[in-house]
Amino acid sequence: FKKSNLVIRIIALFSILLMIFIFTGLGVKTLVLPLEKYYAEDNYQLINKMPVVVLGGGINYSIPEKNGELSKSSLQRLVRGYKLQKKLGSSIIYSGGIAVGQTGISEAEIAGKWLEEMEVPEEKIIKEDEARTTYENGVYIKKWMKSNEVNNIYLITSAIHMPRSSAVFSNLNIDFIPVNSGYSYNHELSWLDYLPNRGALNANLAALHEWLGLIWYKINGRI
Repeated sequence: FKKSNLVIRIIALFSILLMIFIFTGLGVKTLVLPLEKYYAEDNYQLINKMPVVVLGGGINYSIPEKNGELSKSSLQRLVRGYKLQKKLGSSIIYSGGIAVGQTGISEAEIAGKWLEEMEVPEEKIIKEDEARTTYENGVYIKKWMKSNEVNNIYLITSAIHMPRSSAVFSNLNIDFIPVNSGYSYNHELSWLDYLPNRGALNANLAALHEWLGLIWYKINGRI
């Protein structure tokens, strides 16, 4: 503020305001909650034999003594899918290939091994190991549905990712029932949430990724 240059003052002030926004509940209310309230309630009926589709949320490579492991988001989605599959007794499809810029094991392969350890019958596990983006998730799932004469699916992904994934699947004329697997931040904010904190930062960055993804997909006609 001691600088005489007006541009420097404006940049400094903007940077401070941006940090306050990104690190606190102010950003959460603006960026996160509109996405996570898109399908806020899981109002769906259980339909036996309807496949459960879980969208991959990332993989961590170079884990000691492992080829890789599912990210926290991926594992959360998979657990929700596993619980639903146990109730239905239907097939569970995990959609996730090898991450861009990586080589080796696919996300679907790791998820399949986890499901086998949880004693899901091998014939009930379907690994879609080609998709690397949300759009490709939809393309390959539609291809599988067509070849197997399946008309409807349960679609499981994180609440913050549901608006973009549901828009993609709807644009591809896929009939689905959305099932949220988890939320990235509190939906009832207290005064503490308006103090800078790491949780708000992580949630806001994830939301920015989704908003930019929605804009990019809209520009490219994918939604």
